[in-house]
Order: sequence, then structure tokens, then C-alpha cells
Amino acid sequence: MYESINILNDLFKTVFQVSITSSILVILILAIRKLLAGKLSIKLQYILWFIVVFRLLIPNLPESSFSIFNLISKIKEIPSLLFVTRENTLNSIVNFSGEKTASIYNSNALLGSLTSMGFNNDNNATFSLSGLSILSLIWLIGLLVIGFYVVLVNINLRNTIKAQTPFCNAEIINILEFCKEQMKINKDVSLIKIQGIKTPALFGFFNPTILFPENILNILSVNKLKYVFLHELSHLKRRDTIVNWLLIILRTIHWFNPVIQYGLKKMSEDMELCCDSLALSYTNDEEVKDYGLTIIHLIEGYSKSTQLLGTASIVKNKSEAKRRITMIKLFNKKAYKFSALAIAALLIFAGVTLTDAKASIFSKTKAVNVDKIDYPFVNDPNIIGRWQSVDFVTNIEDFKVGSKSFTGDLFVKELNFTIDGKVSKTVCTWTKDHILNPVDKTDSKYIIKDIHGSTYMFYEWKSGDYTIRGKKPQYYVLKKISSTPSLTTNMQGKEVKTRTDKIDYPFVNDSEVLGKWETVDFVPKTDDFKPGVQQWKGDLGVDELTFKKDGELDKKVFTWTKGLIINKKLKVACKYTIKELNGSKYLFFEWKNGDYVERGADPYYYVLKQAK
Repeated sequence: MYESINILNDLFKTVFQVSITSSILVILILAIRKLLAGKLSIKLQYILWFIVVFRLLIPNLPESSFSIFNLISKIKEIPSLLFVTRENTLNSIVNFSGEKTASIYNSNALLGSLTSMGFNNDNNATFSLSGLSILSLIWLIGLLVIGFYVVLVNINLRNTIKAQTPFCNAEIINILEFCKEQMKINKDVSLIKIQGIKTPALFGFFNPTILFPENILNILSVNKLKYVFLHELSHLKRRDTIVNWLLIILRTIHWFNPVIQYGLKKMSEDMELCCDSLALSYTNDEEVKDYGLTIIHLIEGYSKSTQLLGTASIVKNKSEAKRRITMIKLFNKKAYKFSALAIAALLIFAGVTLTDAKASIFSKTKAVNVDKIDYPFVNDPNIIGRWQSVDFVTNIEDFKVGSKSFTGDLFVKELNFTIDGKVSKTVCTWTKDHILNPVDKTDSKYIIKDIHGSTYMFYEWKSGDYTIRGKKPQYYVLKKISSTPSLTTNMQGKEVKTRTDKIDYPFVNDSEVLGKWETVDFVPKTDDFKPGVQQWKGDLGVDELTFKKDGELDKKVFTWTKGLIINKKLKVACKYTIKELNGSKYLFFEWKNGDYVERGADPYYYVLKQAK
């Protein structure tokens, strides 16, 4: 159940991110149309909408310094900022060794991350839906309901068409064949009268059928049907029924976004104008007026137009009739062709909008709250020993002996304070009244009280909610069980043994890894990395790595051989792999630090991008 919900959450976040990014393009295109009103050909206006379509179809595009999204590079982080979940937690960094190499915790580590975890009193051990999960389910339900309706309507229409007999009026069929020959269309096109439709429409692409309302000859004379055929065959020639289905699918997926709905509606309207232009290119100059009058007669003849899903109709709605008639009046046969300037402008616009912003290199802190942590050591005999968690409370006064406010699984289960100011199996240190985290730069106060014959510590828990999201800290309540600390027990209350790797590997060259690589992310698994999407929200200790010949790196604590980065000081061998994604090379560096050696953590991965 959890896995399915997490997959749905990730899918919805991707859709939401794509929807926001594409909405920016819709607004930009509408602004360009407004500013250059009357100067853009209708075909160019229509083609611009395909940039939005590509954006909606492809979540991650190649990065470019020229991308317009460099101006709004945080746009892809909006889903992460809106949908902060405790399953996708942040992690901690601490300088490890004299070489300033970062030591990082992860959510699977036996030592927890002080940045990653945030608790509330309403947490509980049973399964419950987060706000993100609820929104994801609402989106999925909407998608399924709309999708079911679209499929049902289309099946009914298809069955209705199959039940009809082909149109047999020889004069009208001859006009259709003449138009097909004129437009060089070799496909068989059926003609069918059908009840319940309000306007002529093209259905299907591989077996195209032109649908007629039953009273079409009461609205138009036979010779005017030529213009209807030219329009519907233009849809066929331009493959508009395929585009229509693509728009239906995209509007169904992004049903929650009115900006996308409006943009794709405008694209559909521009499709009709392009179709008018193509149809008119097969007429004489004196026929332009007759074509426009045919549109007017169809609008007047049907008081309410009904759009058939998946079809291409000559009249979709009255609201665009005025614009269509105006464009028909201004029709110029050269307008349907692209000029060299228009092509150049389109390529430039596509270049800056169909690329992603360059992934930034993390160099500045993302913390909202940073505490003073440079306190001198002052001894406190009362804190030395072994402490086990019994509760987690909003305020110290909320704690009641014998009852438990927090009903979930406590992340911090045990802390061991040594006489030399260390918190065993953690990066934290302590001095009187303070527990200090040099990674998150937090100063957590502690208070020790004797209650009902037992000694309790109230430990101010400054997690990512405090450092990154600016929330007020809550308190772990720990009970002292011994004055002797356990030096082999981690924060999870488990025994941890020190582990090391084989490191005596011979040097094997790897020309692909040579050069400078810049850090762009830090992820639990290599498959979690998405180019252009920064999952890591904290500081990174390793900003870059430069691989030199003969197995040297710019970080002297490391050496390398093909496939491995070796830390002789910690006695660990970290695997690296290189992948090409979206036209760029990325190096995934398995990060084995003090968490791996001393505290039994599974390694995370630095993601570094090859510098140009």
C-alpha cells in the first residue's frame, strides 16, 4: 500500500511540475500574441502551441545556459516546496577529517539525521494519508472519471457510425472526389449522415469518415458543400484528428490546471484557422467570400454547436466565429507559408523554451535558522550515561509520567553521552546545557529533571522543520537508565560494529572520468536522480571533484582507480558509475563516510555533472 501511494505521489508531483512549467509557456505565448497582434501568421501562432505540447509530454529536457527557465530556475522546485513529506526527508552534513570531507546521514542510517526528521504529535504508527497523497488520489480520480467519459463517448459514436449506411448522393460524392483530387488525397473517405450532431465533422484518420447532420442540405446548397469538404479534407491532410486526440489526453491529465485548459483550447481554435487557410489556398480569390458565408450559414443554422470528442469539425463554437470571419477576409495565400525570418524566430524561441535551466551547484546554505555552536566545553556529570526515549512532546509541560503523547515510532531511541563531550555514534557534541550539531549548525538545549524517582532529559529537537522551514522545535523526553554510556549503541538503540572495505586495488586508468565534475545533487539511490530537479535541500560538503592522471584527485584524502574512489583514511572503497542523461554526463559517487564505517548506514550517492 505504501509503495503504491508513493508511486502515485511521485507521478502526481511530476505532472504538477510539468503543468506549472508549461503554464509559464502558455502565459508567455499569449503575451507574445498580444504584443505582436496582427504581425504573426496564423500558422506560426499555431506552431507555437506545439512547444507547450512538447513541454507537457517530456518532463525533463536538455539543460542549456540559454533556457528561459534560467530566469526562474526555482520553478521545478515548487512541487518539493509545496509537498514536503517526511518520507522524502532531508539529510545532514558534517566535516569529516582534516580534509573537510563531508559526512552525511541518510534516513536509513542507524544514526538518524537531525536535518531530516520532523515529528508532530498527531503522527501514529498506523497508515495514514498525507496531504500530498490526498491530492494525488483526487487527481487520479478526476483522471479516471474524465478518461472513462471520453472513452465511453467515443465508443458510442463509433458504434453509431458503424450502424449507418454510406451516403449515396452521386452529385455530392463527385464534389468530394473532386476536392480529394485537387488536394492530392488518395485515401478513401466515407460520407455518412448521422443523427444528433450539429455540424459537419471528420472522424478517424486511418479510415476517415466525414459526418453530416441529417438536415445539412436544409442549411447549405449542394455547391457550398465544396467548402465543407475542403475544410474537412484539410483536417485530414494536416492530421488534425491525431492532434485532437493528443490534446484530449493532455487536457485529461492536466484537468486541474485552468491555464493549460485555456492554452490547449486556444490551440484548438488556431487549428481551425490554419485549416481555413489551407482550405482557402485551394480556392479562387472570388471564392473566399463564399467560403466565409458558408461558415456563417453553418453557425446560423445550428443554434448550439456540439463538439464531438476526437473529431475535427468545421464549426466548434460561436465565440470564435468573428475571429474566423475576420481572418478569412484577410486571407492571403502567401500567409500559409513560412518566411525565413519566421523559421529563424521559431527556432530561437524553441531553443530557449524547450530546454531546462542549468542545474545549479550547491554552494550556499539553504538553512533558515543557523545557531551559534562555538561553545567551550563545560562538564555536566548529570548528563553522562545512557538515555532512552520515552516520549516526544510539543512542550515540556505536556509530558506525563506513565502516559505517552506521541503514538508513533520514535526515531531517536537512545543517546549515549560520554565524559569527553561526545554523543556516542553521532556527530553531535555536548557542553553543559547544550547539545551541538556542527552539521546543521544547531544548538539544542537540554533540561534534566527528577520526576517520581527517575531522571528525565528534555532534549530540544531541532530538525529540518526548524533549520529549513523555520518551525518551533519540539522535545524528545529521554529517561536515564545508566550512568555508564554504551559506546557501541547508535541512536536507534542497535549495536553497531565498525566496518571497512578492501582498499588495496591496483591502479587502472579510466579516461572517461578524467577532468572536473561539479556536484548537482545527493540522492538515496542512483535511480532517484532527475536532471534539473534538485532533491537535496541542504549544504553539500563536496562541491566538486577533479580526477587527475595516475589515480590522484584534488581532494587528497581520496585516490581512484577504474570504477572506485578510495578513502585510505577511513579504509573504504566507493564505487562510481558514469551515465549520459539528456545529453550530459553524470558521475554517481557512492558516499561511504563515518555513518557507513561507524554507524552502519547504507551509502547515499553524490551526483556530479561533467564540467565543460
